[in-house]
Amino acid sequence: MSEGFDPVLTEVLRHELVAISEEMNITMKQTTRSIVAKEGGDYSAGLLNQAGQVIAQAVPYGLGYFTAVMPHILRKFGGRFRPGDVIVSNDPYAGLSHLPDIAVVRPIFWHGALRGFAAVVQHHTDIGGRFPGGMGLPCAELYEEGLRLPAVRFYDNDQIDEAVWEIIASNVRAPDDVLGDLQAGVAACRRGEAGLIALLEKHGAERVTDCSRRLLAHSEQAMRKAFAAIADGHYQCEDVFDDGLGTRVALKVTLAVEGDGITVDFAGTGPQVGNALNVPPDMIGNFLANNVFMALLGSAEVPLNSGLFAPIRTLTPEGSVVNPRFPAAVGSRGQLLWRIADLVSSALAAAVPERMPAGSEGGVSMMIFTPSKPMGSAKSGGVMTELYASGWGGRPSMDGIDGVMPIVMAGFQTNSGEVFEQEMPVMLDGFGLVPDTGGAGQYRGALSVYRRWRFLADGRVMLRTCRVDSLPYGLGGGRPGTPFRAVLLREGKETLLPAQIMLDIAVKAGDVLTHVQPGAGGHGPPAARDPARVREDVLDGKLSAEHARREYGADA
Repeated sequence: MSEGFDPVLTEVLRHELVAISEEMNITMKQTTRSIVAKEGGDYSAGLLNQAGQVIAQAVPYGLGYFTAVMPHILRKFGGRFRPGDVIVSNDPYAGLSHLPDIAVVRPIFWHGALRGFAAVVQHHTDIGGRFPGGMGLPCAELYEEGLRLPAVRFYDNDQIDEAVWEIIASNVRAPDDVLGDLQAGVAACRRGEAGLIALLEKHGAERVTDCSRRLLAHSEQAMRKAFAAIADGHYQCEDVFDDGLGTRVALKVTLAVEGDGITVDFAGTGPQVGNALNVPPDMIGNFLANNVFMALLGSAEVPLNSGLFAPIRTLTPEGSVVNPRFPAAVGSRGQLLWRIADLVSSALAAAVPERMPAGSEGGVSMMIFTPSKPMGSAKSGGVMTELYASGWGGRPSMDGIDGVMPIVMAGFQTNSGEVFEQEMPVMLDGFGLVPDTGGAGQYRGALSVYRRWRFLADGRVMLRTCRVDSLPYGLGGGRPGTPFRAVLLREGKETLLPAQIMLDIAVKAGDVLTHVQPGAGGHGPPAARDPARVREDVLDGKLSAEHARREYGADA
């Protein structure tokens, strides 16, 4: 440690930086317009240093995005940032994930010098293109998916660039939502700017910079320590992803652990595909650091910043589904990303079974409803985008948690049905846990979650789901989870919908759609489960007495 190092002050500054990021997130909550943002929380905010490294963030989800997009923005603008700038970008081939995710970045100046950046990334209701919502699986090229914004100035000297504003407004189906949410992002960045400047005034630039550097180094050291605890070696896993529509993708990963670092090699993974499943080139390493490797830290006290990424090297073959060539479509990359996270977790479980969970339901489901035509009120117009999750796989010492988002998306939440009912021609007729669906184990997997919508107007639904081709896996003798199911009820007749990761459904007024997500896998042999836990699940309605006897041999 260098002379003058103050660990107490460093910890105080760490929490001050995180508090500023959380205030940015609160600003988003209070000012966003769209339901997917205001109710679903599909955004994250953070502070970055002059080099574009994340030093604090509000939701881990944003950590990978900011780490990926900032090098592209820095290369493009170099030393040409000015006070009052706001940069926006949604380019999947320049650090973003897919077109509906837009980054808003504001450089922060103090006494004439660039001191860092405030940034927000948010999923938007629509981005134009062939399909409402911008995530249509049949798209073959990015051009079909919607408006692509390279890193451009949205604000110059704190004044909106009217040309950029008009381009966005003219190319999306929900301009009020999209532009309103972008302005919320600008407001959040201004809050971050004010917070960081106040911190600089309080502590001075040298002290804030030194503490930020130490926090990055501490996180890197913690991640290196976690990898050093794993036996050196190569750990492999293979899978085949089938979208249910004729596309099958071979997936292969080799984890090479050496010393205090890891190389994640996707050699052997299949070529890019002709639909929107492809994963943008900058996403894989950042996504895995957020969703898999973070679990190795074993402590909530490690600062979540760009230092975590330093020991991780990712190799993705060019032209593969995990590093496609432009202009391959990428809008539906989410389902494949979550499967890859499970693939890497499964490989890592061979090395550290005591740290890895069983398979989750496979990601985050989504329903996008677009009424065929406005019916004279705002309630019937626009695009409805809702996200919801089922839960986690059983963990080495605890059950999976029912009905929550993946851990990296802490802060996200399943949307409120009442809000949709106020604004769209739809009723939420049912929402809850499905008994007997969590994979049995010493620590059971999360139960399936179902959503049941009744549509009050004709329109189209795009239903994104997970794990249509295989069950969430169990670990250590745990049982797999249970399958996805979607049923359409029309005029008293039920139709079981095909097992596809993206369903495009024409609905009529009066139709009822029920979506049951997969149940997660269990961890450890079911016979080892504490009988008291089995009885508790029966009393809570999560297990039937018959299922308890069959899976656990318990007389409940």
